[in-house]
Amino acid sequence: MPGGRAAAIAAAILAAGVVGGVTGASFADRSGSQTTTTVQATASPPPASQALPNSATSLTDAVRTASPSVVAVRSSFGQGSGVIVDDRGLVVTNHHVIAGDSTVGIETADGRLISADVVADDPQQDLAVLRPVDDVGPGATIASEPNGGLVVGDQVFAIGNPFGLRNTVTSGIVSFVDRPADGGTPMIQTDAPINPGNSGGGLFDLRGQLVGIPTSIRAPIQGNVGIGFAVPVSRVSALLRRVQ
Repeated sequence: MPGGRAAAIAAAILAAGVVGGVTGASFADRSGSQTTTTVQATASPPPASQALPNSATSLTDAVRTASPSVVAVRSSFGQGSGVIVDDRGLVVTNHHVIAGDSTVGIETADGRLISADVVADDPQQDLAVLRPVDDVGPGATIASEPNGGLVVGDQVFAIGNPFGLRNTVTSGIVSFVDRPADGGTPMIQTDAPINPGNSGGGLFDLRGQLVGIPTSIRAPIQGNVGIGFAVPVSRVSALLRRVQ
């Protein structure tokens, strides 16, 4: 091949390689940019919607732990809820649920109907203690810290029988600790929905420990508006110590 023609072909090949290299570099930049973005998205904290499964699993486990301890309470006044609180089978509820009765009926989480005697009653704290005549099942674990160790923003859930709907679970957060309620008694304030029939049930933390007894809602209209109150578990423990 003549030298001049060979030189021309070599120059053309070299030019094509340069152009191809530039084009390839440009494509690599775009791919790299996209890849980098993907890696950053993966490494960044997941959005709230992606974080829900872990939270839901934690809440599910806590509900599974706490649910067997919650019962329905039926008195001459109406219907409310209660919580089994120790290995003696004692049940704590609200004073206003039993309405001065000496004997009430309870329905356990597994559907058994059992009679129970009222063995302690504290109208000022809106608490009462019941002693069932038969075994009622496992008791809740009572949080040992003052106010259940709660701080504002902690997630909590309530289990009870609102409107007669047994074993209903609602969840929310602690809105305030030691909120003076009616009569000046400090209460746990929560936005977990609390409705008629929840009274006397349990307010639990994410360990499934009992931290309070739902007692009332504050609503300018009928129904729950996100302002509920629970008696701190420290006062429940104090009342239980009076029961032999």
